[in-house]
Amino acid sequence: MKRNAIIFAFVTCLGVCFFSCERSPLFNIIGEEARSSQDFVINPPLNLDAIKRVGSVYGTPGGSADGTPHKGIDIGGDELLQFMSSTDGIVMMVQETRDNYTVNTDVIIRYNSEFSVLYTFEPASRVDVRYLQPVKTGEPVGCLGVRETGYIDQCVHFGLYKNGEFVCPVPYLREDLRQKLNEVYKSVEGRYPENICNCPEHQHYFEQE
Repeated sequence: MKRNAIIFAFVTCLGVCFFSCERSPLFNIIGEEARSSQDFVINPPLNLDAIKRVGSVYGTPGGSADGTPHKGIDIGGDELLQFMSSTDGIVMMVQETRDNYTVNTDVIIRYNSEFSVLYTFEPASRVDVRYLQPVKTGEPVGCLGVRETGYIDQCVHFGLYKNGEFVCPVPYLREDLRQKLNEVYKSVEGRYPENICNCPEHQHYFEQE
């Protein structure tokens, strides 16, 4: 009788654990391979009409803090501009950092084991996600703050990781997002690189623009 009671308690415990884990973000990470890399696309992380400025882009010489080529696209806008998740995934980082001008906030959303997207709010006025939170495309990530000092306006540094390394996001941008970013970027004359990335193999994306 006692042995049966112990077995029943053990089985009940396993059931409770599975029931809880099935609904947890960690369980979603285990099952994330259902999100195919072939289907990965970067949807607009904000209202396209709200894009006011595009600063450094992928490959801008000396555009990173360490003097190396820039590893993302800086999207500028007004204070309190809402940014949204560009993909389904899990929030794997919410962390404050600092540059020469302000306190920034890094948010990383992991799509699957291959792709993750980075938002660096320079600075943030509000962050709407937390660590290990599941998110869907279009859900709020955070709002842009105001940069009070320095020679550049507030922006979100938007980057893409592939297998843990920064890569050019251009091939993965949804067409309307790519076109809008390039249009705003090229509205300022004399920009280098000419388009929103400096990769020779990706210039064909801009041939009709």
